[in-house]
Amino acid sequence: MDFSNKNVAFYIRGRTIRTIAKQQSAINKFSKTHNISQERMEFFVDHCDSDEVRPELFRLIENAERFDVVVMYSYHPLHIDIEKYKLLENALTVNGLEISLIHN
Repeated sequence: MDFSNKNVAFYIRGRTIRTIAKQQSAINKFSKTHNISQERMEFFVDHCDSDEVRPELFRLIENAERFDVVVMYSYHPLHIDIEKYKLLENALTVNGLEISLIHN
């Protein structure tokens, strides 16, 4: 996928700083590898347990029209099963967003 002229949202969720840092590191490497400019990136980070509300994820969905692509480390940090991930993926793609997972 060519990210050169795309507005990219990065979503991170984790309870511990270590979990968030691992995802952040992978996303930083991904953005450098794909030459995504800083001006076209926005980060959404939910620092919460798996069963807590994720306000940044909801904010991302509400602002979906501003982005072309959502990049996540994988669906695993969301702490949802594949069926729920597919529902989330559908909610995002209905709004015209592509989803890219760094690590499946």
